Amino acid sequence: MFKSGFVAIIGKPNVGKSTLLNLLIGEKIAIVSHKPQATRKSVKGILNGENYQIIFVDTPGIHESQKKLNQVMRKYIDEALEDFDLALVMTDNHGEIDEVLEEYLAKIKQKNKKSILVINKTDLMTKEQIEEIKEKFTSRANFNVILEVSLIKDPDAKEKILNAILELLEEGPKYFEDDIISTETERFIIAEIIREKIMNNVAKEIPYHVAVTVEEMKYREEKDLYYIRANIIVERRAHKMIIIGENGRLIKEIGKQAREEIEAFLKTKVYLDLWVKIKEHWTKKEPLIKEYIDPRF
Repeated sequence: MFKSGFVAIIGKPNVGKSTLLNLLIGEKIAIVSHKPQATRKSVKGILNGENYQIIFVDTPGIHESQKKLNQVMRKYIDEALEDFDLALVMTDNHGEIDEVLEEYLAKIKQKNKKSILVINKTDLMTKEQIEEIKEKFTSRANFNVILEVSLIKDPDAKEKILNAILELLEEGPKYFEDDIISTETERFIIAEIIREKIMNNVAKEIPYHVAVTVEEMKYREEKDLYYIRANIIVERRAHKMIIIGENGRLIKEIGKQAREEIEAFLKTKVYLDLWVKIKEHWTKKEPLIKEYIDPRF
């Protein structure tokens, strides 16, 4: 029997959704940062096994906001919940449920779809805290399986979650070829790698006003490397100066970290050419959000 299906990964910001996706796929698909809201759009990762194919949809962290950018991000979550076979709901030691997450838990219950609750970071909790979180979530949705894991410290976390998914998925077709691990383009993944390095190197609110676009990607045979030119979009001149850093030190460090990871991803040498551009209030302008995040919205 060959099993397949679409698995929507849902939860509040910073609970470990992107970490889980990368762990299951075994490749860097979604960016990981200690800062919340790392993922801005739904990223599809594909896991192929001998008798299964699982298409994971990693959604932006759920939170209530009237900001234009966050409204666009919420559309991705709505899209992911339109057609899925299994919901994988993640929470952590905080166990928070706000109005938006409550709404999506109600949708999962209403659709009567199979679902798994993954309680992450259990190494930071007591048994009493874990039971309180279980009670809070199970009172709002019917979960087929509840898993207690620590994605960072539990060596069996991947196997536990994968086995639970496969147990619940039904027989289905192969949607993608075996060598495809994501529906995202190379340019998108490269832009996300760069944005991750910015998030991990720049403090406070600046990362949430940053977008990255890959403007040019060309293989240069004479030098046996890829030339990649990318724009880092910011809203203010002050943000630009912070990202560049004193004597250009920070932008060089961001470029170095990004280049090393992009080379590992492309399996070839890379020349990374980064430019910082100012587009005032881009996070409040829907045409610019469409241009920098995804043209569908």
